[in-house]
Amino acid sequence: MRVFISHAWEDKPLALSLAELPDFIDAWVDVRELLGGEKLDPTIIAAIEDSHVFIVLISRISLAKAWVAQEVNWAMAREAQKDRVFVLPVVIEAGIDLAASAPPFQQFAQRLFIDASDRSDSGTDKARAAIAQTLFHWASDWLDRMEPKGDSNRRFVDTLERDLVEFQTRLYAVKAALAWPLATLVKDDAVAHLVQVKDAYNVFTEAFIPRLVGLDAEIRWRFGGAAQKGFARLMTFIRNEVYHGAAFALNDVIESINAFDTVLNRDASALATADARRETRVTALEPVMAELVERTADYVDTLRP
Repeated sequence: MRVFISHAWEDKPLALSLAELPDFIDAWVDVRELLGGEKLDPTIIAAIEDSHVFIVLISRISLAKAWVAQEVNWAMAREAQKDRVFVLPVVIEAGIDLAASAPPFQQFAQRLFIDASDRSDSGTDKARAAIAQTLFHWASDWLDRMEPKGDSNRRFVDTLERDLVEFQTRLYAVKAALAWPLATLVKDDAVAHLVQVKDAYNVFTEAFIPRLVGLDAEIRWRFGGAAQKGFARLMTFIRNEVYHGAAFALNDVIESINAFDTVLNRDASALATADARRETRVTALEPVMAELVERTADYVDTLRP
């Protein structure tokens, strides 16, 4: 696999270090320094075009380099032509807000990037391993896409559907646990069950949500831009309406349980208000969860042949 590493001249020592990748990766690092306003050398353009992957090292210095921006623009144009992932951002300095960066770098806030901001030897080793693992995963996916009859895509859709259904199952468990009145929820066995459901939901979603975010580019490689846009809409709904809504309901009820002995158990009016709020939270989840089931089924259907 041929890899082009774009970087600022000042970051070259790290670029050369990160280029020490496994044998299946042939990394190309330009040893020359371009001057401000200088056009891309035809050799560099040819190297980018000949590469399977374009890696850009992002630091405060490289964000200010015009030629790095030129290389990124060229690489993004190549990615659009290839209709698969081509550009891998690697952030090599802590505290960089990609979303607040100037074009073309701000677009990287919405896609997979490698964090290589730890400049220690162990940090560089971890970053190098993360790059190699990502490239191996990409190469495997490209080979999978060549399988006859879309076997790889079918497996991908099956896995995505299974994860989304599992998320729905966790949500229904949360809703069921919150359905009891507060006077019941404060009992030891009910509290233990609620904590178990809450912990299971949190453990699952802490891995599930980032995994979904990471699938955005892969869906584009496999199914095209329209499928990617549909997935982005589904992700926005899951993150903003479903995930945060369920977490808000859980936290609110747990706060009421914590306040039961000291406040609510001694104030019937406050207990009634808290219980009504709990019921409102649970009721508000119902249409959102129903919409999630419908949106999930509709989207998965668009991915199947």
